[in-house]
Amino acid sequence: MWEYRDRYAFHIPEFNYYEGEVLYEKWFEAGEVGLTTDQPHFPFRRLRMERIVEINGKKSKLSAKSLSTSKDGPERTITIKGSTGSLYEVQIGGKRGPSCSCKGYQFRRSCRHIVEAEKLAA
Repeated sequence: MWEYRDRYAFHIPEFNYYEGEVLYEKWFEAGEVGLTTDQPHFPFRRLRMERIVEINGKKSKLSAKSLSTSKDGPERTITIKGSTGSLYEVQIGGKRGPSCSCKGYQFRRSCRHIVEAEKLAA
């Protein structure tokens, strides 16, 4: 069907292009980023990072591959964005249980990144 897309979806663009300044808010879900708009009634939009294909003409590092789980084996690795915008590697499953690369996990052996990764994996 895709090769005949011009016949059934000619008026729908393949990609949406957005411009604006990047925002990070605490209440954004894991894997979301904000982008400002120039409209007063619609000050910003929320985008899922795995849906971003290009940023300034360069291929996005945060594609669906980096934010999705790899289901090769019983242990899965998921990349989660922290509250400051840092990315953390969370490992779920396996013999040792969940683990995270953040400092909070190293100190407490639990963190919110593991909870968010388990929500994404479900």
